[in-house]
Amino acid sequence: MPLISWKPEYTVNNEELDSHHQQLFDLLNMVYDHVMNSLEVDFVLPMIEKLSDFMIYHFSAEENRMRENRIPEIDAHIAKHREFTNTIEILKTHYNGNNLEIAQELIILLGNWLLSHVLLEDKKYSEVSLGIE
Repeated sequence: MPLISWKPEYTVNNEELDSHHQQLFDLLNMVYDHVMNSLEVDFVLPMIEKLSDFMIYHFSAEENRMRENRIPEIDAHIAKHREFTNTIEILKTHYNGNNLEIAQELIILLGNWLLSHVLLEDKKYSEVSLGIE
């Protein structure tokens, strides 16, 4: 069972960013599934790396779109992106130490953060014009 599932009401009214969010949900669910069902670091760490890399790519695209549209309070939004990126780095550090319990807790926190960020922060700006399509 996935940690979080994409629903149409999560849209930010931008095809590119919605696609990114859906991919992030999918990646997080894959990491979650492996963390919850594996005892071996070798299988999970590459997935965490993939999630981290895609997260950086997505944040850059979203921040560029926000700059183009002169979204107010962009600095606070970017700070939240950096916070999430740092949380992923913490996850990787703990998982390198093979602490499965901490990795499981952090994956759940990441899922909650991602869902909350999309629903509260990203949705706030979708109406202001991230390129409504």
